[in-house]
Amino acid sequence: MMNFKEMVTTKWIRNKAAEIKTAFKEDFTRNSELTVEQRDRKRERAVRRISMGFMAVMMMTSLFGITAFAEGEGGGGDGVETFNTVVQFIVDWVARIGLVIGFIGAIQFALGFKDDSADGKTRGLMCLASGFIVFAVAKAYDMFTM
Repeated sequence: MMNFKEMVTTKWIRNKAAEIKTAFKEDFTRNSELTVEQRDRKRERAVRRISMGFMAVMMMTSLFGITAFAEGEGGGGDGVETFNTVVQFIVDWVARIGLVIGFIGAIQFALGFKDDSADGKTRGLMCLASGFIVFAVAKAYDMFTM
């Protein structure tokens, strides 16, 4: 004869097995053949699986953190020089693009005068100003470096 604890445990295991079997069956059944409650349970299980997978991926990627130390005065300065060269190249081109935008703004402003269009004048002045702001920020890059 089984005691009360064994009966409850056995009953719980059977209920859990039935739940798993039902869920498995619902997951592989078309939504059109399920009731509203079954579809809701299926959707909840899908959301739970996706969120658990996302959390597992985030926890795994957090394990990949690597501490890196910069090399001292002895060598390894090529990376810093290369980085500075690339940044300077980008800054030069941003300054040139700013001047081109300013030039386009000046043309729009002139065409706004030609057509006597207040909207064209406003757009031209705003484009002209934004181009010069981009140019000024690019030329002020040296203020931001150490």
